[in-house]
Amino acid sequence: MEQSREELWDYFTDTDVLAECAPGCKEMTLQSPHEIDAVMAVGVGSVKPEFDVDVVVTRTEYPERLEMTAVGQAPRNEFETTAEMLLEENDDGTTVSWSATADVSGTIASLGGRALKSVTNRLVGKFFTDMQEKADEGVEAESELEAAPADEDVALGSDEDVALESDD
Repeated sequence: MEQSREELWDYFTDTDVLAECAPGCKEMTLQSPHEIDAVMAVGVGSVKPEFDVDVVVTRTEYPERLEMTAVGQAPRNEFETTAEMLLEENDDGTTVSWSATADVSGTIASLGGRALKSVTNRLVGKFFTDMQEKADEGVEAESELEAAPADEDVALGSDEDVALESDD
């Protein structure tokens, strides 16, 4: 991305921008600087659950690192994920690296890790493309997120593990 890490940080930590860029996001509400509630509709093949998602920002290092955990619940489906994004300066602006691990259970998990990974990689690609467009257009963005206090924790379980990575 052509923008500096400092410029991009505001886009990746503004819930209005995140909601507009996240594929399948029906609503996103900032509950506190480190808690987000969202409703996400995700389709994998014929399975199209709508998840109530609780997100906790677990680590921030302005302007280079953002980590979050999320737990999503839908009828007969559930996921728990941990994601990390790094913003690294380069000669042309900023390289954004993203990785996540997810534990998925329920009907959606029955489709298998390969199908989940394919759909997730497509959605992640769309998210970063849309985010790049917002930044290129100069859409107003304001940082709203900060790390949760150390005593707040999101428990993660294990069913179907899917490891995802993207360098955009």
